[in-house]
Amino acid sequence: MIRYPRVAVGGIIIKEKKILLVLRRDEPDRNKWAIPGGKLELNETIEEGLKREMKEELSVDIEVRELAGISEFISLNFHYIIIDYICNPLGENIKTGSDALDAAYFDLENLGNTVNDSTREFIKKLNSSEKPVHIINRKF
Repeated sequence: MIRYPRVAVGGIIIKEKKILLVLRRDEPDRNKWAIPGGKLELNETIEEGLKREMKEELSVDIEVRELAGISEFISLNFHYIIIDYICNPLGENIKTGSDALDAAYFDLENLGNTVNDSTREFIKKLNSSEKPVHIINRKF
């Protein structure tokens, strides 16, 4: 059993007041829309991991810009940390890779109910903040 936090990264691509989300292939939240990204690998920097994950999920290279925020999910024997960055795609040919079923742009003000709860909460806070956000979801 893992007894330490797991770290993941996410890439936020915004175009004309819309955010690019992916339809999750795997649990948790299978078949829900979410920010693209995934777990860091051993000996990988945050930026390297983010570039790798965006390439895997969207088949696109990115420029990492600035920190958007951090989300923590904590429960008994579980602690998951996601570090999200604003990114610029280095090309227009975005298509889903092996880790996502689909990709689409969603209106930042009206994400809809097919977007997973944590993504909706994160985007809502991000829209109303001038600085990086920090979300803690603790369930015991």
